[in-house]
Amino acid sequence: MATPFFVGCGVAAGAMALRGALHLAQHVKVPNMASNMGAAAPNWQAASAAAQKLYVDAASRLKGGSPGGFEKQMTRREAASILGIKESAAKNEVKEAHRRMMILNHPDKGGSPFIATKINEALDQLSNRAKRSSAF
Repeated sequence: MATPFFVGCGVAAGAMALRGALHLAQHVKVPNMASNMGAAAPNWQAASAAAQKLYVDAASRLKGGSPGGFEKQMTRREAASILGIKESAAKNEVKEAHRRMMILNHPDKGGSPFIATKINEALDQLSNRAKRSSAF
């Protein structure tokens, strides 16, 4: 009789501890590891930037941000971020960045159809093309 009671108390305590940890994680700043490494391998800078982006994405989801980090209406800034280029990139740079991203994320090669749609939408946004119909 007492066992279910203690199991319930354990689950409740674990849930409260997890809630406290998530609350604390919202207020912790991620240190910039690249600046602490000095002139070490440049891959550390890329890894640090990727880790910070993942942390920011997770924190925005906890605060009620959009899932996946995408805005409802794609902006030029978001499009450039998806393709990994500047907003003011030339059309040939946009086209090349789109090609690189589609090679990596094409649904026929195991990529997500949703991500492929976002990459195509980013191309349309940056190249000022007429909007394609979207499946999502």
